[in-house]
Amino acid sequence: MSKHVRLRVGVVGLGRLWEARHKPALMRLRDRFQVTALYDQVLRRAEIEAAQLGCAAVEGLTALIERSDVDVVYLLTPQWFGLHPIEIACACRKPVYCALPLASEPEELEALAALVEASGIAFMPEFARRFYPATLRLRELLATSLGPPRLILGQNRLFGFDRYGQPGPTNQIAPAPLMIDPGSYLLDWCCFLFQAEPTKVQGFEGTIIPTGSEKGAGPDFESFVAEFADGAMVQISFGRYDRAIWGEASRFLPQPGFQVYAERGAAWLELPERIQWSAADGTHEERLPLEPTVGDVLNEQFHRLVQGEPSLAPTIRDALSVARRVSDLRQSQREHRMIVRPPRV
Repeated sequence: MSKHVRLRVGVVGLGRLWEARHKPALMRLRDRFQVTALYDQVLRRAEIEAAQLGCAAVEGLTALIERSDVDVVYLLTPQWFGLHPIEIACACRKPVYCALPLASEPEELEALAALVEASGIAFMPEFARRFYPATLRLRELLATSLGPPRLILGQNRLFGFDRYGQPGPTNQIAPAPLMIDPGSYLLDWCCFLFQAEPTKVQGFEGTIIPTGSEKGAGPDFESFVAEFADGAMVQISFGRYDRAIWGEASRFLPQPGFQVYAERGAAWLELPERIQWSAADGTHEERLPLEPTVGDVLNEQFHRLVQGEPSLAPTIRDALSVARRVSDLRQSQREHRMIVRPPRV
């Protein structure tokens, strides 16, 4: 099929991810996508957006997915019904683009993966960090001058909830545990660079502010260690930054980023677009353009996946693998809890 065949899109869930990433990308890719129907648990929100786009606002979830003018389904914002749209899409044999966090319920995802594979539909989970400019450039370097990766050390600092990662929404409707966001996405990112699954994972968690500003959000610092074949390893930490308590300390704290040590060189990444590396031919630095945007790249890869063309799109098996590893990390955390409290005065 021609790569210029337009896919008619039904969107489930309107919010910051739709506004910041997918709506602009789909508008730029009009030769490949046409938004035809919208659904949101707040009907008025869908009606206002549909009036602006000249498409339909649909009151029922099943009614949207079953529409004859909907070829593919986009799940972009968590709604009250969870992952149920995937089941309906499988029954209708319609491909799914899923931006919902999938690692929190591995048992449910096991059943969904079997359903997706039995239906034969294309399914793409959104692992946006795979398609950051610095990530794609690093993949090129690992395949050429740097050689296979052996060690990744990284730190990720959140100034609030960050389900989908930069450049994109910086908050969300409902808090997600840190091990889900960004933990599961960072674990997938590491596996993407190693092109392998870890043989062992171990997780740690800590509470720096026992009465943290994000009520009910769980620990405010977490980390994981993942071991790969032949001694390769990853150590990543991530936590929330509380500006109300620490002020502007981020100005002098170490810059968040990722050190990547490979067989023939080393690199430093500040996602999404900065990379420095050193190899036998010297030291280099690049600030990569953010055009095309991450949203453009994600939607292009989904289009290729649906059309049966070569694609870098992740699959539901990738999401299931990460969910299993997150379950292992949570078990490890229960065995190695660490709570940091201020000393008594």
